[in-house]
Amino acid sequence: MARNKKEVPVFLLNGFLESGKTTLIKEIVENNENYHNNSTVIICCEQGEVEYEEEWCNKYQIHVEYVDSLEDFTVEFFDALDKKYTPDRFVIEYNSFFDWSMQEFPERMVIYQQITLIDASKFQVMFNNMKQIFLTMVKDSSLVIFNRIENEGKNLGQYRRFIRGMTQQAQIAFEQPDGRLSATLDEDLPYDLSKDNIPFEEDVYPTWYVEVFDNWEKYLNKTFKFKTFVRDVNKNTFVVGRQVMTCCANDIQFLGYEVINETKVKVKTGDVIYLECEVKHEYSKLAGEEVVMLHAKGITELPKEEEKVLNMN
Repeated sequence: MARNKKEVPVFLLNGFLESGKTTLIKEIVENNENYHNNSTVIICCEQGEVEYEEEWCNKYQIHVEYVDSLEDFTVEFFDALDKKYTPDRFVIEYNSFFDWSMQEFPERMVIYQQITLIDASKFQVMFNNMKQIFLTMVKDSSLVIFNRIENEGKNLGQYRRFIRGMTQQAQIAFEQPDGRLSATLDEDLPYDLSKDNIPFEEDVYPTWYVEVFDNWEKYLNKTFKFKTFVRDVNKNTFVVGRQVMTCCANDIQFLGYEVINETKVKVKTGDVIYLECEVKHEYSKLAGEEVVMLHAKGITELPKEEEKVLNMN
């Protein structure tokens, strides 16, 4: 029988082979004192060029187990490891082709953090061919890191928007050549942020939505004008946005913001409007926290039309 323990933290690292998972795990262990005085079980689901050397494992009380098949991940498997090593934590170097939704853990094992690593130099080709796998990897991640970014330049902004379209909960960071993580990018946008009053075409909406979501400080108090659709009407606010294909035809999401109506125009669900709004960041009763809020300064009703699905591209 496995030991009686209330909770064992599990840290999960996702990413394709040679994306840098092993290197990152070793850096975390070496730079975190919490790993130095107690034991860790690393479950490695695929082996790349970087290895866990025996001397390194002994130094940091690391026990490495290799797993080749998703079928090996059973409650009994984890119970056996828990009984064998009595670790203070599990770190799983996951195979990106495993279906994470099929994973089972003992109740006491709790996912503390899921990180996804992406090799930026290979992202475009791999994303074009394996969008569903990327969606599976990032949808439950709290942190997505792009590494090897040196030669990607202006493509990085588009890469970030692809991932943001798949998950709105994850922090997206870029590993600089010196190892620092940065969440900001210098890039060309399809509108001029140096202006205070900025109109844009509807196809630009997915880009604008993600940029405001990730970098709201840059957009604060600026006014934007665009065509949009009314989704929900509440007592004091309404929601506008667009249907966006964030990954593939099977993954279409509504990306929208809550609006405080400062005009005398009344809107209803399904209306097509041309909205002039100012970007704010404040408390929303609907969201229960501080979020991006749009303050409507002008609303022009437009003829009804069937909403077309926009593309994150």
